[in-house]
Amino acid sequence: MRVAVVEDQPLLQDVLAEGLTSRGLTVVGRARDATEALLFLERTEPEVVLLDIRLPPGYSDEGLCLAETVRARYPAVGLLVLSSYAELHFAQRLLGMQEDARAVGYVLKERVGDLNELVEAIRRVAAGEVVVDRHLINRLMSRQRTSDPLERLSPHERRILALVAEGRSNLGIAEQMGCRVSTVEKHLSSITAKLDLAPIGEATRRGVNVRVLATLAFLRTVDSSAAAAGGPR
Repeated sequence: MRVAVVEDQPLLQDVLAEGLTSRGLTVVGRARDATEALLFLERTEPEVVLLDIRLPPGYSDEGLCLAETVRARYPAVGLLVLSSYAELHFAQRLLGMQEDARAVGYVLKERVGDLNELVEAIRRVAAGEVVVDRHLINRLMSRQRTSDPLERLSPHERRILALVAEGRSNLGIAEQMGCRVSTVEKHLSSITAKLDLAPIGEATRRGVNVRVLATLAFLRTVDSSAAAAGGPR
């Protein structure tokens, strides 16, 4: 698999490149900022671009802007964004680049410490899946809220909702939970009803990607404490 790495810290860039190469991936290019990245993307043709969300010169959202540019110019290239914080608004912006989100991922930089997990995320993105760091989902699910609609869900349903938000398919959820796909579908119907979300069907809504957007949108609307704080937790 051909991967490009966009990371401004030389040491971390080396760690990523060497680690991915040791796991059988081919690093076809490296860059420290968006300008460098765009220069080599056309000639190297990576399958996935792994990029930091904060890049020079401003260290704000340059990586996300680069992701949007890459998706517009090279729609077949997968995008896996790394972030040091659980910044939900950035995850929403990434997943909202297209009406039908696909081949995108948002993971926390701490995942770099587990190269096997990072490689799995890269491979899933290359396969067209949507990947959202499960630790981000767990943090959001565990936050205290003055009014928490998630209290309507059973612990089992919360677990399924978390897997949905990670980007898992119905089959993937069934394998994780050790149950039938039909059982997962019944739980999803119950979850959407309890949370007053629009019904989400695999056939009519093109699968799990739209469910990821719906789940993140729901979590953001109920996370009033994070919005009031005005920054990542």
